[in-house]
Amino acid sequence: MKIKIIFHLVLGVCVGLSGCTSTPFGSPASRPLGAVTNALQMSLSIGNTHHRDDPEFEVAFQNVGERDVSLNLGYMLANGGVQLPAKIHLRLVDEAGTIRELDFTDRKHDGVAGRVDDYVVPLRSGSTYTLELRLDQFWSPSTKEFALKLKPGRNEVLAEFQGEGAEYLNSDMGGMKLMNFWKGKLRSNIADISE
Repeated sequence: MKIKIIFHLVLGVCVGLSGCTSTPFGSPASRPLGAVTNALQMSLSIGNTHHRDDPEFEVAFQNVGERDVSLNLGYMLANGGVQLPAKIHLRLVDEAGTIRELDFTDRKHDGVAGRVDDYVVPLRSGSTYTLELRLDQFWSPSTKEFALKLKPGRNEVLAEFQGEGAEYLNSDMGGMKLMNFWKGKLRSNIADISE
């Protein structure tokens, strides 16, 4: 009997899980998924929200391969007390066809005055790691728009992830560069948000 474990733990590297959820919007079997890239899939689901112009998203990474991997989702501050998935991006297309490429931002922690670590998530074969995010946690670098709100009508959104190795090689974490990081570009399914 195969047992499927949904991981919401970051072992040995991260402390705490701000922004993650143990109650997914949909069961793993019912989630829409993007294409498989190097044995990894990414899904984007729209959560219920009282503010339709500022929706919540659930982004999930599923390891469908036979090998365990690690993901570098961005960076952490305060020894893992603040986790910022800066490597997750959104592409938003409104009803008029305007495309916005959105980067993750956290205005509460926009300046760094101390230690920075990679946001590393071990992802065993057959496991899923899930984050809850909101549209107001993203901004458009090209248009300099912060606190984006959805325009009325149909909007489509997809998530993208650029997998890379360790970037913040602190003196006590030298072995990080040797870890088995998943590398490549991943895209989720397209989610439709209509008002």
